[in-house]
Amino acid sequence: MANIERLLSMIDAWARKDLDAVMTFLHDDIEWNNSGGFRPVIKGKAAMREALDAMAANIAESRWRLFDYVEEGDRLWMEGADEFILKDGKRIAIPYMGMLEYEGGLIRYWREYYNGYLHTTQGKTGEVAPEAQVMLDRPAITGPKA
Repeated sequence: MANIERLLSMIDAWARKDLDAVMTFLHDDIEWNNSGGFRPVIKGKAAMREALDAMAANIAESRWRLFDYVEEGDRLWMEGADEFILKDGKRIAIPYMGMLEYEGGLIRYWREYYNGYLHTTQGKTGEVAPEAQVMLDRPAITGPKA
């Protein structure tokens, strides 16, 4: 199975809020830098589960879009946007670039880079910034279509 197929299956599991299924795509020693330095690196599957549980507890709906990717060997580069409708009704959208490194068919290293300012500002206002909306309107491989 190609790594892009693994990622698309994991995105589908996240959309269904099936965290047990999401965890099957992750290496026991995963390192997730989900903010490009905005927050500390999450290390290990137990810590990853804790982080995902915390995220899922606040999200009413997730619209993870993947716009483009390049796969070479065990590496998968991706461009996308995470859009969340939070349980308090706020809407947040974060365009990102990311890199996944697979080991034995599981994600071992996951790095994402995004604008922390957009994340913080939208968290306060609950409205998607126009700069992020432009990205959401692009045709996507996954998630809601423009």
